[in-house]
Amino acid sequence: MQLERSTLSGESMKSLLSDRYGLHLLESSHLSQGTANCFRIRCEEGIFFLKEYQSWFTPEDVDSEGKLVSYLISRGFPTAGFIKTVDGQYRTESGGHEIGIQEFIEGETYMNDLPHELLKETARYLGEMHNCLKGYPMKTSMTPEWAEKYTAEEATEKCDVLLEAMEGHQSIPEYERIRSDLLYKRELNIGLDGMKSYYKGITYTPSHGDYTACQLICDGSKIKAVIDFASAACIPAVWEIMRSYMQSFGACKGGSPLNLDDFLLYVSEYMKYSKLTRRDLESMPYVYLFQLARSCYGYKEYLLAQTENRDELLQFAFWRTEICREVYGRIREISEALQRLC
Repeated sequence: MQLERSTLSGESMKSLLSDRYGLHLLESSHLSQGTANCFRIRCEEGIFFLKEYQSWFTPEDVDSEGKLVSYLISRGFPTAGFIKTVDGQYRTESGGHEIGIQEFIEGETYMNDLPHELLKETARYLGEMHNCLKGYPMKTSMTPEWAEKYTAEEATEKCDVLLEAMEGHQSIPEYERIRSDLLYKRELNIGLDGMKSYYKGITYTPSHGDYTACQLICDGSKIKAVIDFASAACIPAVWEIMRSYMQSFGACKGGSPLNLDDFLLYVSEYMKYSKLTRRDLESMPYVYLFQLARSCYGYKEYLLAQTENRDELLQFAFWRTEICREVYGRIREISEALQRLC
């Protein structure tokens, strides 16, 4: 679901690779997964992965990712190393976008539909990664102070802007469902104030930041590597855990109920490799819902931004609202079940 058009043509890519990396391009193919423009490039020197970062990424962002990946590799964690430029940099620039090149790791990738046989393996790698990154310096995000600044007015205003954009446009495909979802999220956001306190006393850990199925390179029932650390930050461990399960294994799609036993198995496996406190387990669904409910991602891109992949993004938005309904309706049950894992 690329959010921006690529600025790289065949010739510009060939020149960039030759001049800045000393690589000689033979062929390239655009990869469909992810929100950045990514390419598999075959050069005389080997096969590599080229990422054209979204326009808001800075040189410092890519440098930070390159250093983090090098650190993980030095600790034996499986990921794709960066290929440095001829002058020793982790990145270069083209057409207003940062460019990074990494090793290409052959294997199977998924979107939101990881095979169930990979459930324990996925939880294990997340736990091992958090253990590996303990003490690694990263900017902290989603702090208690950040949560305290939340106002229901700010969150509901996002929904109101989108509802207003729909006025007089009843011909919009799936108009009624979009409107119903936005009205639901509007009401849900009014009640989130009481969830702020769950950010206090929980474990914050340096983490991937977007640990989901499409960031895993798989081979049968094994994970070969974890890729794309562009969103890495020090965040609540419970946010990454619950989000990774819900998105990687397609939880609640089509309005289906959350398989709580399956989710508990995922969390239990994670806890074999990285510790969680009772407070973490109690807070997990509240922290997850607080963040997810506030987001209008997908609806905004469909109604206002007219993003190229707007239909896919809308379906993603529908799914996330289904998750909100399910988690909110069972939030106490989920929290109590998680606490019994202690």
